[in-house]
Amino acid sequence: MNLRELFSLKRVVILTVILATGVIVLFVALRKPPRTPMDRYVPASALAFLEIDSLPGVVDGLTDTKAWRELAPALGLSSQLRQIGFAADLVGRTGIGPEQAVVASRAQLALVVTDIEAETGGEDESTNIRPHVALLIETHAAPDITSRLLGDLASVLAKRIYGESVSQQTEDYQGTNLLIFQGPRRERQLVAASAGSVALVANNRSAAKSCLDAIAGRSPRISDEATLKQMRPTVDHNTSVFAYVTESGIAKLVTFGSALVSTRFTSDADRIDSIASLFGHMSKQTAAGLFYGAEFESEGVTERYLTALRPQVAERLAQALKPAPLADPEALRFIPHSAEDFSSISVEAAGELPERVLKELSPQLDIVAGLALREFVLSFRKQLGLQAGDSLEDSLGSDIVFVRFSESEPTAMLLRVKNRAIVSPVVDRYLTVDHSKVSLTEYKGEQVAVGSTRPDGRSAAFVKEFLLLGTRDQIARMIDAESSGESMMSDNGIKQVIALRPASASIISYRPEAREAGEMILAISRLTRVTDGSSELLEQEPVKQAMGRLQPSVSFTEFRANGIYVETKSAVGNFGLISSLVSSEKK
Repeated sequence: MNLRELFSLKRVVILTVILATGVIVLFVALRKPPRTPMDRYVPASALAFLEIDSLPGVVDGLTDTKAWRELAPALGLSSQLRQIGFAADLVGRTGIGPEQAVVASRAQLALVVTDIEAETGGEDESTNIRPHVALLIETHAAPDITSRLLGDLASVLAKRIYGESVSQQTEDYQGTNLLIFQGPRRERQLVAASAGSVALVANNRSAAKSCLDAIAGRSPRISDEATLKQMRPTVDHNTSVFAYVTESGIAKLVTFGSALVSTRFTSDADRIDSIASLFGHMSKQTAAGLFYGAEFESEGVTERYLTALRPQVAERLAQALKPAPLADPEALRFIPHSAEDFSSISVEAAGELPERVLKELSPQLDIVAGLALREFVLSFRKQLGLQAGDSLEDSLGSDIVFVRFSESEPTAMLLRVKNRAIVSPVVDRYLTVDHSKVSLTEYKGEQVAVGSTRPDGRSAAFVKEFLLLGTRDQIARMIDAESSGESMMSDNGIKQVIALRPASASIISYRPEAREAGEMILAISRLTRVTDGSSELLEQEPVKQAMGRLQPSVSFTEFRANGIYVETKSAVGNFGLISSLVSSEKK
Protein backbone atom coordinates (compact mmCIF):
# COMPACT_ATOMS: atom_id res chain seq x y z
CA MET A 1 0.00 0.00 0.00
CA ASN A 2 1.52 3.34 -1.02
CA LEU A 3 1.37 6.58 0.91
CA ARG A 4 -1.45 8.00 -1.20
CA GLU A 5 -3.69 4.99 -0.58
CA LEU A 6 -2.90 5.16 3.11
CA PHE A 7 -4.09 8.78 3.34
CA SER A 8 -7.28 7.90 1.38
CA LEU A 9 -8.02 5.07 3.78
CA LYS A 10 -7.42 7.39 6.72
CA ARG A 11 -9.94 9.90 5.35
CA VAL A 12 -12.52 7.14 4.94
CA VAL A 13 -12.01 6.00 8.52
CA ILE A 14 -12.29 9.58 9.82
CA LEU A 15 -15.46 10.22 7.81
CA THR A 16 -16.95 6.94 9.04
CA VAL A 17 -16.20 7.87 12.67
CA ILE A 18 -17.72 11.35 12.17
CA LEU A 19 -20.86 9.91 10.60
CA ALA A 20 -21.23 7.26 13.31
CA THR A 21 -20.78 9.90 15.99
CA GLY A 22 -23.39 12.08 14.30
CA VAL A 23 -25.86 9.20 14.16
CA ILE A 24 -25.31 8.45 17.86
CA VAL A 25 -25.73 12.12 18.79
CA LEU A 26 -28.91 12.35 16.69
CA PHE A 27 -30.27 9.17 18.27
CA VAL A 28 -29.63 10.50 21.77
CA ALA A 29 -31.10 13.89 20.84
CA LEU A 30 -34.29 12.31 19.44
CA ARG A 31 -34.75 9.81 22.23
CA LYS A 32 -37.82 10.36 24.37
CA PRO A 33 -37.28 11.47 27.97
CA PRO A 34 -37.60 8.42 30.24
CA ARG A 35 -41.22 7.69 31.10
CA THR A 36 -42.21 7.91 34.75
CA PRO A 37 -44.79 5.45 36.21
CA MET A 38 -47.47 7.97 37.14
CA ASP A 39 -49.09 5.62 39.66
CA ARG A 40 -46.12 6.40 41.94
CA TYR A 41 -47.65 9.85 42.46
CA VAL A 42 -51.16 8.58 43.25
CA PRO A 43 -52.11 8.02 46.91
CA ALA A 44 -53.15 4.50 47.89
CA SER A 45 -56.36 5.97 49.33
CA ALA A 46 -57.47 7.32 45.92
CA LEU A 47 -60.79 6.14 44.52
CA ALA A 48 -59.64 6.21 40.89
CA PHE A 49 -57.05 7.60 38.51
CA LEU A 50 -56.72 8.06 34.75
CA GLU A 51 -53.31 8.17 33.10
CA ILE A 52 -52.21 9.57 29.71
CA ASP A 53 -48.62 8.72 28.90
CA SER A 54 -48.25 11.20 26.03
CA LEU A 55 -50.57 13.91 24.70
CA PRO A 56 -48.75 13.99 21.32
CA GLY A 57 -49.20 10.20 21.20
CA VAL A 58 -52.96 10.55 21.71
CA VAL A 59 -53.23 13.28 19.07
CA ASP A 60 -51.10 11.28 16.62
CA GLY A 61 -53.09 8.10 17.27
CA LEU A 62 -56.46 9.82 16.89
CA THR A 63 -55.56 11.58 13.64
CA ASP A 64 -54.19 8.33 12.23
CA THR A 65 -57.45 6.40 12.65
CA LYS A 66 -59.61 5.55 9.66
CA ALA A 67 -62.35 7.77 11.13
CA TRP A 68 -60.09 10.82 10.84
CA ARG A 69 -58.80 9.85 7.39
CA GLU A 70 -62.36 9.44 6.09
CA LEU A 71 -64.26 12.19 7.88
CA ALA A 72 -61.75 15.03 8.23
CA PRO A 73 -61.59 15.71 4.47
CA ALA A 74 -65.39 15.39 4.18
CA LEU A 75 -65.79 18.07 6.89
CA GLY A 76 -63.08 20.32 5.45
CA LEU A 77 -60.42 19.79 8.11
CA SER A 78 -56.89 20.47 6.89
CA SER A 79 -54.61 17.48 6.33
CA GLN A 80 -51.92 19.43 8.19
CA LEU A 81 -53.73 18.69 11.45
CA ARG A 82 -52.49 15.10 11.12
CA GLN A 83 -48.95 16.43 11.57
CA ILE A 84 -49.64 18.06 14.96
CA GLY A 85 -48.88 14.91 16.93
CA PHE A 86 -45.69 14.24 14.97
CA ALA A 87 -44.51 17.85 15.31
CA ALA A 88 -45.23 17.91 19.05
CA ASP A 89 -43.39 14.61 19.50
CA LEU A 90 -40.38 16.02 17.62
CA VAL A 91 -40.39 19.13 19.83
CA GLY A 92 -40.50 16.93 22.91
CA ARG A 93 -37.63 14.75 21.71
CA THR A 94 -35.31 17.57 20.65
CA GLY A 95 -36.28 20.20 23.22
CA ILE A 96 -36.20 22.78 20.42
CA GLY A 97 -39.10 25.22 20.59
CA PRO A 98 -40.95 27.51 23.02
CA GLU A 99 -40.60 26.47 26.64
CA GLN A 100 -44.33 25.80 27.08
CA ALA A 101 -44.45 23.71 23.90
CA VAL A 102 -41.48 21.57 24.99
CA VAL A 103 -43.04 20.90 28.40
CA ALA A 104 -46.46 20.13 26.90
CA SER A 105 -44.90 17.72 24.40
CA ARG A 106 -43.03 15.81 27.09
CA ALA A 107 -45.69 15.87 29.79
CA GLN A 108 -47.35 12.82 31.29
CA LEU A 109 -50.75 13.28 32.93
CA ALA A 110 -52.71 11.60 35.70
CA LEU A 111 -56.19 12.65 36.81
CA VAL A 112 -56.79 11.46 40.38
CA VAL A 113 -60.13 11.21 42.23
CA THR A 114 -59.39 11.23 45.96
CA ASP A 115 -62.97 11.44 47.30
CA ILE A 116 -66.60 11.98 46.34
CA GLU A 117 -69.12 13.90 48.40
CA ALA A 118 -72.84 14.45 47.93
CA GLU A 119 -74.66 17.69 48.61
CA THR A 120 -78.44 17.89 48.90
CA GLY A 121 -80.08 21.26 48.67
CA GLY A 122 -82.01 23.75 46.62
CA GLU A 123 -85.74 24.06 46.18
CA ASP A 124 -86.00 20.62 44.57
CA GLU A 125 -83.76 18.98 47.19
CA SER A 126 -81.63 17.60 44.36
CA THR A 127 -78.38 15.79 45.07
CA ASN A 128 -75.15 17.12 43.60
CA ILE A 129 -72.10 14.89 43.38
CA ARG A 130 -68.79 16.70 43.91
CA PRO A 131 -65.63 14.70 43.29
CA HIS A 132 -62.32 15.79 44.81
CA VAL A 133 -59.88 15.69 41.91
CA ALA A 134 -56.26 16.54 41.21
CA LEU A 135 -54.46 16.77 37.88
CA LEU A 136 -50.84 15.65 38.12
CA ILE A 137 -48.43 16.69 35.36
CA GLU A 138 -44.96 15.15 35.11
CA THR A 139 -43.25 17.93 33.14
CA HIS A 140 -39.76 16.33 32.87
CA ALA A 141 -38.52 19.89 33.39
CA ALA A 142 -36.34 21.55 36.03
CA PRO A 143 -38.18 22.40 39.29
CA ASP A 144 -37.85 26.18 38.77
CA ILE A 145 -39.32 25.95 35.25
CA THR A 146 -42.16 23.72 36.51
CA SER A 147 -43.00 26.12 39.34
CA ARG A 148 -42.95 29.21 37.11
CA LEU A 149 -45.06 27.71 34.33
CA LEU A 150 -47.55 26.32 36.86
CA GLY A 151 -48.00 29.72 38.47
CA ASP A 152 -48.81 31.29 35.09
CA LEU A 153 -51.19 28.46 34.13
CA ALA A 154 -53.02 28.45 37.47
CA SER A 155 -53.56 32.21 37.34
CA VAL A 156 -55.07 32.03 33.84
CA LEU A 157 -57.32 29.10 34.81
CA ALA A 158 -58.52 30.82 37.98
CA LYS A 159 -59.48 34.00 36.11
CA ARG A 160 -61.33 31.99 33.50
CA ILE A 161 -63.26 30.04 36.17
CA TYR A 162 -63.96 32.82 38.70
CA GLY A 163 -63.60 35.98 36.64
CA GLU A 164 -61.74 39.10 37.68
CA SER A 165 -63.11 38.84 41.23
CA VAL A 166 -60.81 35.89 41.98
CA SER A 167 -58.77 36.09 45.17
CA GLN A 168 -55.38 34.45 45.74
CA GLN A 169 -53.58 33.34 48.86
CA THR A 170 -50.65 31.12 49.69
CA GLU A 171 -50.27 28.38 52.29
CA ASP A 172 -47.30 26.30 53.34
CA TYR A 173 -47.78 22.53 53.48
CA GLN A 174 -44.84 20.39 54.56
CA GLY A 175 -42.45 22.84 52.87
CA THR A 176 -44.50 23.08 49.66
CA ASN A 177 -46.10 26.37 48.67
CA LEU A 178 -49.81 26.03 47.85
CA LEU A 179 -51.40 28.66 45.60
CA ILE A 180 -55.10 28.85 46.50
CA PHE A 181 -57.56 30.70 44.25
CA GLN A 182 -61.17 31.35 45.27
CA GLY A 183 -64.22 33.03 43.80
CA PRO A 184 -67.36 34.44 45.44
CA ARG A 185 -68.33 30.94 46.69
CA ARG A 186 -65.65 30.17 49.24
CA GLU A 187 -66.14 26.40 49.03
CA ARG A 188 -65.02 26.40 45.38
CA GLN A 189 -61.25 26.39 45.17
CA LEU A 190 -58.44 25.96 42.68
CA VAL A 191 -55.26 24.77 44.35
CA ALA A 192 -51.90 24.63 42.56
CA ALA A 193 -48.53 23.34 43.76
CA SER A 194 -45.33 21.87 42.38
CA ALA A 195 -42.98 19.22 43.75
CA GLY A 196 -39.80 18.87 41.75
CA SER A 197 -40.78 18.23 38.13
CA VAL A 198 -44.41 17.46 39.05
CA ALA A 199 -47.08 20.15 38.72
CA LEU A 200 -50.41 19.73 40.49
CA VAL A 201 -53.80 21.42 40.07
CA ALA A 202 -56.70 20.38 42.35
CA ASN A 203 -60.21 21.53 43.18
CA ASN A 204 -59.65 21.56 46.95
CA ARG A 205 -56.91 21.44 49.58
CA SER A 206 -57.46 17.84 50.67
CA ALA A 207 -56.97 16.42 47.18
CA ALA A 208 -53.80 18.45 46.69
CA LYS A 209 -52.32 17.49 50.06
CA SER A 210 -53.14 13.80 49.60
CA CYS A 211 -51.23 13.71 46.29
CA LEU A 212 -48.31 15.75 47.64
CA ASP A 213 -47.93 13.26 50.48
CA ALA A 214 -47.76 10.39 47.96
CA ILE A 215 -45.27 12.24 45.74
CA ALA A 216 -43.01 12.95 48.73
CA GLY A 217 -43.31 9.38 50.03
CA ARG A 218 -45.03 10.46 53.25
CA SER A 219 -48.00 8.17 52.59
CA PRO A 220 -48.53 4.84 50.77
CA ARG A 221 -48.81 4.93 46.97
CA ILE A 222 -51.27 3.10 44.77
CA SER A 223 -48.36 1.68 42.72
CA ASP A 224 -47.72 -0.74 45.60
CA GLU A 225 -51.26 -2.14 45.52
CA ALA A 226 -51.32 -5.87 44.73
CA THR A 227 -54.54 -5.76 42.66
CA LEU A 228 -53.17 -3.04 40.37
CA LYS A 229 -49.87 -4.86 39.86
CA GLN A 230 -51.58 -8.17 39.11
CA MET A 231 -54.47 -7.02 36.90
CA ARG A 232 -53.07 -4.04 34.96
CA PRO A 233 -51.33 -6.15 32.25
CA THR A 234 -54.73 -7.62 31.28
CA VAL A 235 -55.84 -4.29 29.76
CA ASP A 236 -52.56 -2.39 29.37
CA HIS A 237 -51.22 -3.48 25.97
CA ASN A 238 -49.20 -0.45 24.85
CA THR A 239 -52.16 1.72 25.82
CA SER A 240 -52.42 5.45 25.21
CA VAL A 241 -54.93 5.85 28.06
CA PHE A 242 -55.20 3.77 31.23
CA ALA A 243 -57.69 4.06 34.08
CA TYR A 244 -58.25 2.25 37.35
CA VAL A 245 -61.15 2.44 39.82
CA THR A 246 -60.22 0.93 43.16
CA GLU A 247 -62.33 -1.36 45.31
CA SER A 248 -63.29 1.54 47.58
CA GLY A 249 -63.99 3.67 44.50
CA ILE A 250 -66.42 1.10 43.14
CA ALA A 251 -68.17 0.84 46.51
CA LYS A 252 -68.58 4.61 46.68
CA LEU A 253 -69.82 4.91 43.09
CA VAL A 254 -72.28 2.04 43.59
CA THR A 255 -73.56 3.59 46.81
CA PHE A 256 -74.10 7.03 45.28
CA GLY A 257 -75.46 5.58 42.04
CA SER A 258 -78.01 3.34 43.72
CA ALA A 259 -79.10 6.21 45.99
CA LEU A 260 -79.66 8.50 43.00
CA VAL A 261 -81.60 5.83 41.09
CA SER A 262 -83.74 4.94 44.11
CA THR A 263 -84.87 8.57 44.45
CA ARG A 264 -86.84 8.00 41.23
CA PHE A 265 -88.99 5.41 43.05
CA THR A 266 -89.21 6.64 46.62
CA SER A 267 -88.79 9.85 48.62
CA ASP A 268 -88.34 8.00 51.92
CA ALA A 269 -84.84 8.96 53.13
CA ASP A 270 -84.51 5.81 55.26
CA ARG A 271 -85.38 3.55 52.30
CA ILE A 272 -82.95 5.40 50.04
CA ASP A 273 -80.18 4.98 52.62
CA SER A 274 -80.94 1.28 53.10
CA ILE A 275 -80.91 0.62 49.33
CA ALA A 276 -77.61 2.47 48.94
CA SER A 277 -76.09 0.61 51.88
CA LEU A 278 -77.23 -2.75 50.50
CA PHE A 279 -75.70 -2.16 47.07
CA GLY A 280 -72.50 -0.85 48.65
CA HIS A 281 -72.36 -3.94 50.82
CA MET A 282 -72.82 -6.24 47.82
CA SER A 283 -70.08 -4.51 45.84
CA LYS A 284 -67.65 -5.09 48.71
CA GLN A 285 -68.57 -8.78 48.58
CA THR A 286 -67.86 -9.08 44.86
CA ALA A 287 -65.79 -6.35 43.16
CA ALA A 288 -62.05 -5.80 43.59
CA GLY A 289 -61.41 -3.10 40.97
CA LEU A 290 -62.23 -1.81 37.51
CA PHE A 291 -59.54 -1.45 34.82
CA TYR A 292 -59.56 0.27 31.41
CA GLY A 293 -57.05 0.60 28.58
CA ALA A 294 -57.34 2.24 25.13
CA GLU A 295 -55.00 1.51 22.22
CA PHE A 296 -54.96 3.11 18.77
CA GLU A 297 -54.91 0.98 15.63
CA SER A 298 -55.14 1.89 11.94
CA GLU A 299 -58.83 0.93 11.72
CA GLY A 300 -59.85 2.56 14.98
CA VAL A 301 -59.54 2.11 18.74
CA THR A 302 -59.30 -1.09 20.77
CA GLU A 303 -60.56 -0.73 24.35
CA ARG A 304 -60.25 -3.32 27.08
CA TYR A 305 -62.20 -3.42 30.34
CA LEU A 306 -61.74 -5.71 33.31
CA THR A 307 -64.08 -5.79 36.28
CA ALA A 308 -61.90 -7.65 38.76
CA LEU A 309 -63.96 -9.88 41.07
CA ARG A 310 -63.23 -11.86 44.19
CA PRO A 311 -61.70 -15.16 43.00
CA GLN A 312 -64.52 -17.35 44.33
CA VAL A 313 -67.17 -15.03 42.84
CA ALA A 314 -65.42 -14.81 39.45
CA GLU A 315 -65.05 -18.58 39.20
CA ARG A 316 -68.69 -19.31 40.02
CA LEU A 317 -69.95 -16.56 37.70
CA ALA A 318 -67.80 -17.98 34.88
CA GLN A 319 -69.39 -21.37 35.53
CA ALA A 320 -72.92 -19.93 35.51
CA LEU A 321 -72.29 -18.04 32.25
CA LYS A 322 -70.31 -20.69 30.43
CA PRO A 323 -70.54 -19.89 26.70
CA ALA A 324 -72.47 -22.14 24.34
CA PRO A 325 -70.28 -24.01 21.84
CA LEU A 326 -71.86 -22.22 18.86
CA ALA A 327 -73.60 -18.85 18.59
CA ASP A 328 -77.01 -18.81 16.86
CA PRO A 329 -77.07 -16.10 14.15
CA GLU A 330 -80.64 -16.78 12.96
CA ALA A 331 -82.18 -14.11 15.21
CA LEU A 332 -80.36 -11.49 13.11
CA ARG A 333 -83.00 -11.83 10.43
CA PHE A 334 -85.48 -10.05 12.72
CA ILE A 335 -83.19 -7.08 13.47
CA PRO A 336 -83.73 -4.15 11.07
CA HIS A 337 -80.78 -2.05 9.88
CA SER A 338 -82.39 0.93 11.61
CA ALA A 339 -81.77 -0.58 15.08
CA GLU A 340 -79.13 1.29 17.09
CA ASP A 341 -77.44 -1.83 18.43
CA PHE A 342 -77.94 -5.36 19.67
CA SER A 343 -76.35 -7.72 22.19
CA SER A 344 -76.50 -11.50 22.18
CA ILE A 345 -75.97 -13.61 25.30
CA SER A 346 -74.90 -17.07 24.14
CA VAL A 347 -74.71 -19.45 27.11
CA GLU A 348 -75.49 -23.06 27.86
CA ALA A 349 -79.10 -23.61 29.03
CA ALA A 350 -80.07 -19.94 28.64
CA GLY A 351 -83.60 -20.66 29.87
CA GLU A 352 -82.44 -21.24 33.45
CA LEU A 353 -79.85 -18.44 33.53
CA PRO A 354 -81.24 -16.38 36.47
CA GLU A 355 -81.64 -19.46 38.68
CA ARG A 356 -78.17 -20.72 37.78
CA VAL A 357 -76.54 -17.40 38.66
CA LEU A 358 -78.34 -17.43 42.00
CA LYS A 359 -77.30 -21.03 42.69
CA GLU A 360 -73.63 -20.40 41.87
CA LEU A 361 -73.20 -17.03 43.59
CA SER A 362 -75.28 -17.29 46.77
CA PRO A 363 -72.86 -19.61 48.62
CA GLN A 364 -70.03 -17.12 47.95
CA LEU A 365 -71.85 -14.21 49.63
CA ASP A 366 -72.73 -13.49 53.21
CA ILE A 367 -76.34 -13.83 54.34
CA VAL A 368 -77.25 -10.18 53.68
CA ALA A 369 -75.89 -10.12 50.12
CA GLY A 370 -77.20 -13.64 49.44
CA LEU A 371 -80.74 -12.73 50.49
CA ALA A 372 -80.60 -9.52 48.43
CA LEU A 373 -79.54 -11.48 45.34
CA ARG A 374 -82.29 -14.04 45.94
CA GLU A 375 -84.96 -11.33 46.20
CA PHE A 376 -83.67 -9.71 43.00
CA VAL A 377 -83.82 -12.99 41.06
CA LEU A 378 -87.32 -13.80 42.38
CA SER A 379 -88.56 -10.33 41.43
CA PHE A 380 -86.95 -10.66 38.00
CA ARG A 381 -88.61 -14.05 37.44
CA LYS A 382 -91.97 -12.62 38.48
CA GLN A 383 -91.65 -9.77 35.97
CA LEU A 384 -90.96 -12.36 33.26
CA GLY A 385 -94.07 -14.31 34.24
CA LEU A 386 -92.22 -17.23 35.84
CA GLN A 387 -93.77 -18.88 38.87
CA ALA A 388 -92.11 -21.01 41.55
CA GLY A 389 -91.12 -24.31 40.01
CA ASP A 390 -91.26 -23.03 36.41
CA SER A 391 -88.19 -23.86 34.33
CA LEU A 392 -87.42 -22.96 30.73
CA GLU A 393 -84.11 -24.85 30.68
CA ASP A 394 -84.99 -27.15 27.76
CA SER A 395 -87.60 -24.91 26.17
CA LEU A 396 -85.37 -22.12 24.82
CA GLY A 397 -82.29 -21.96 22.62
CA SER A 398 -78.85 -20.96 23.83
CA ASP A 399 -79.06 -17.31 22.71
CA ILE A 400 -80.94 -14.35 24.18
CA VAL A 401 -80.78 -11.31 21.89
CA PHE A 402 -81.48 -7.76 23.13
CA VAL A 403 -82.25 -5.09 20.52
CA ARG A 404 -82.18 -1.35 21.15
CA PHE A 405 -84.09 0.67 18.57
CA SER A 406 -83.46 4.09 20.14
CA GLU A 407 -82.57 5.73 23.45
CA SER A 408 -86.23 6.58 24.13
CA GLU A 409 -87.63 3.08 23.54
CA PRO A 410 -87.58 0.03 25.81
CA THR A 411 -85.22 -2.78 24.84
CA ALA A 412 -86.73 -5.56 22.72
CA MET A 413 -85.84 -9.25 23.09
CA LEU A 414 -85.57 -12.27 20.77
CA LEU A 415 -85.50 -15.93 21.87
CA ARG A 416 -85.52 -19.19 19.94
CA VAL A 417 -88.36 -21.41 21.23
CA LYS A 418 -87.97 -25.19 21.35
CA ASN A 419 -91.15 -26.01 23.25
CA ARG A 420 -93.97 -23.55 22.64
CA ALA A 421 -96.42 -25.41 24.87
CA ILE A 422 -94.27 -24.66 27.94
CA VAL A 423 -93.28 -21.11 26.94
CA SER A 424 -96.80 -19.85 25.99
CA PRO A 425 -98.27 -19.81 29.54
CA VAL A 426 -95.19 -17.94 30.76
CA VAL A 427 -95.64 -15.32 28.02
CA ASP A 428 -99.32 -14.93 29.00
CA ARG A 429 -98.32 -14.22 32.60
CA TYR A 430 -95.59 -11.84 31.39
CA LEU A 431 -98.17 -9.78 29.52
CA THR A 432 -100.74 -9.80 32.36
CA VAL A 433 -98.34 -8.97 35.21
CA ASP A 434 -99.85 -6.38 37.60
CA HIS A 435 -103.31 -7.36 36.24
CA SER A 436 -102.70 -5.81 32.82
CA LYS A 437 -105.30 -6.36 30.10
CA VAL A 438 -104.23 -8.05 26.88
CA SER A 439 -105.59 -7.49 23.40
CA LEU A 440 -104.86 -9.51 20.27
CA THR A 441 -104.07 -7.94 16.92
CA GLU A 442 -102.65 -9.17 13.64
CA TYR A 443 -99.75 -7.88 11.58
CA LYS A 444 -98.85 -9.39 8.20
CA GLY A 445 -100.49 -12.65 9.14
CA GLU A 446 -98.75 -12.89 12.53
CA GLN A 447 -100.73 -12.69 15.78
CA VAL A 448 -99.40 -10.08 18.21
CA ALA A 449 -100.51 -10.03 21.87
CA VAL A 450 -100.43 -6.52 23.32
CA GLY A 451 -100.45 -5.63 27.02
CA SER A 452 -102.77 -2.71 26.31
CA THR A 453 -102.87 -1.28 29.84
CA ARG A 454 -99.14 -1.60 30.57
CA PRO A 455 -97.24 1.75 30.58
CA ASP A 456 -94.26 0.07 28.88
CA GLY A 457 -96.48 -1.21 26.06
CA ARG A 458 -95.07 -4.73 26.32
CA SER A 459 -96.19 -7.06 23.57
CA ALA A 460 -95.29 -10.53 22.32
CA ALA A 461 -95.48 -12.59 19.15
CA PHE A 462 -94.47 -16.11 18.16
CA VAL A 463 -93.04 -15.88 14.64
CA LYS A 464 -91.88 -19.19 13.24
CA GLU A 465 -89.46 -20.67 15.82
CA PHE A 466 -88.80 -17.34 17.59
CA LEU A 467 -90.46 -15.37 20.38
CA LEU A 468 -90.42 -11.60 19.87
CA LEU A 469 -90.83 -9.37 22.93
CA GLY A 470 -91.11 -5.57 22.76
CA THR A 471 -93.66 -2.89 22.00
CA ARG A 472 -96.19 -3.53 19.23
CA ASP A 473 -94.37 -1.11 16.92
CA GLN A 474 -91.02 -2.81 17.58
CA ILE A 475 -92.48 -6.24 16.85
CA ALA A 476 -93.95 -4.89 13.59
CA ARG A 477 -90.52 -3.59 12.57
CA MET A 478 -88.93 -6.96 13.39
CA ILE A 479 -91.56 -8.80 11.33
CA ASP A 480 -90.95 -6.35 8.45
CA ALA A 481 -87.19 -7.00 8.61
CA GLU A 482 -87.70 -10.77 8.46
CA SER A 483 -90.29 -10.75 5.69
CA SER A 484 -88.42 -8.28 3.46
CA GLY A 485 -84.98 -9.77 3.93
CA GLU A 486 -83.71 -6.25 4.76
CA SER A 487 -82.20 -7.17 8.11
CA MET A 488 -78.80 -7.43 9.72
CA MET A 489 -78.75 -11.05 8.56
CA SER A 490 -78.05 -9.71 5.05
CA ASP A 491 -74.88 -7.99 6.25
CA ASN A 492 -71.93 -10.33 5.67
CA GLY A 493 -69.78 -8.26 8.02
CA ILE A 494 -72.12 -8.93 10.93
CA LYS A 495 -72.34 -12.64 10.15
CA GLN A 496 -68.55 -12.74 10.10
CA VAL A 497 -68.42 -11.08 13.53
CA ILE A 498 -70.75 -13.73 14.92
CA ALA A 499 -68.70 -16.52 13.30
CA LEU A 500 -65.43 -15.13 14.69
CA ARG A 501 -66.73 -14.93 18.25
CA PRO A 502 -63.97 -16.15 20.61
CA ALA A 503 -64.88 -19.53 22.07
CA SER A 504 -64.55 -18.04 25.56
CA ALA A 505 -66.93 -15.10 24.92
CA SER A 506 -70.48 -15.35 26.28
CA ILE A 507 -71.75 -11.98 25.03
CA ILE A 508 -71.46 -10.22 21.67
CA SER A 509 -72.48 -6.56 21.30
CA TYR A 510 -72.74 -4.76 17.97
CA ARG A 511 -73.41 -1.13 17.04
CA PRO A 512 -73.62 -0.65 13.27
CA GLU A 513 -73.52 3.14 12.97
CA ALA A 514 -70.37 5.18 13.66
CA ARG A 515 -72.20 8.45 14.32
CA GLU A 516 -70.12 9.05 17.46
CA ALA A 517 -67.05 9.36 15.23
CA GLY A 518 -68.82 11.90 13.04
CA GLU A 519 -69.93 13.94 16.06
CA MET A 520 -66.40 13.89 17.51
CA ILE A 521 -64.70 15.15 14.35
CA LEU A 522 -67.53 17.65 13.80
CA ALA A 523 -66.80 19.00 17.30
CA ILE A 524 -63.11 19.34 16.42
CA SER A 525 -64.07 21.19 13.22
CA ARG A 526 -66.03 23.62 15.36
CA LEU A 527 -63.12 24.11 17.77
CA THR A 528 -60.81 24.87 14.86
CA ARG A 529 -63.49 27.19 13.36
CA VAL A 530 -63.63 25.20 10.13
CA THR A 531 -67.40 24.71 10.54
CA ASP A 532 -70.10 26.02 12.86
CA GLY A 533 -70.53 22.51 14.30
CA SER A 534 -74.10 22.18 13.02
CA SER A 535 -75.37 18.58 13.22
CA GLU A 536 -76.93 19.01 9.76
CA LEU A 537 -73.43 18.65 8.32
CA LEU A 538 -73.50 14.97 9.28
CA GLU A 539 -76.50 14.49 6.98
CA GLN A 540 -74.57 15.56 3.88
CA GLU A 541 -74.10 12.66 1.49
CA PRO A 542 -70.24 12.67 1.42
CA VAL A 543 -70.14 12.65 5.24
CA LYS A 544 -72.77 9.87 5.49
CA GLN A 545 -70.84 7.78 2.98
CA ALA A 546 -67.62 8.33 4.95
CA MET A 547 -69.32 7.23 8.19
CA GLY A 548 -70.65 4.16 6.39
CA ARG A 549 -67.09 3.06 5.64
CA LEU A 550 -66.02 3.13 9.29
CA GLN A 551 -65.53 0.17 11.56
CA PRO A 552 -68.66 -0.63 13.61
CA SER A 553 -68.43 -1.07 17.36
CA VAL A 554 -68.03 -4.75 18.24
CA SER A 555 -67.58 -6.05 21.81
CA PHE A 556 -66.89 -9.51 23.17
CA THR A 557 -67.46 -10.24 26.86
CA GLU A 558 -65.75 -13.10 28.68
CA PHE A 559 -66.36 -14.32 32.22
CA ARG A 560 -62.91 -15.28 33.42
CA ALA A 561 -61.44 -16.65 36.63
CA ASN A 562 -60.29 -13.13 37.58
CA GLY A 563 -63.40 -11.20 36.54
CA ILE A 564 -65.45 -9.87 33.62
CA TYR A 565 -63.31 -9.00 30.60
CA VAL A 566 -64.64 -6.91 27.69
CA GLU A 567 -62.77 -6.06 24.50
CA THR A 568 -64.28 -3.50 22.13
CA LYS A 569 -63.12 -2.47 18.67
CA SER A 570 -64.71 0.68 17.25
CA ALA A 571 -64.04 3.77 15.13
CA VAL A 572 -63.11 6.17 17.95
CA GLY A 573 -64.10 4.44 21.21
CA ASN A 574 -64.64 6.64 24.25
CA PHE A 575 -62.80 9.49 22.53
CA GLY A 576 -66.23 10.26 21.09
CA LEU A 577 -66.89 11.98 24.45
CA ILE A 578 -64.92 14.92 23.04
CA SER A 579 -68.12 15.99 21.28
CA SER A 580 -69.97 16.07 24.62
CA LEU A 581 -67.24 18.23 26.17
CA VAL A 582 -67.39 20.67 23.29
CA SER A 583 -71.21 20.79 23.52
CA SER A 584 -71.07 21.59 27.25
CA GLU A 585 -68.46 24.27 26.55
CA LYS A 586 -70.76 25.78 23.92
CA LYS A 587 -73.55 26.06 26.47
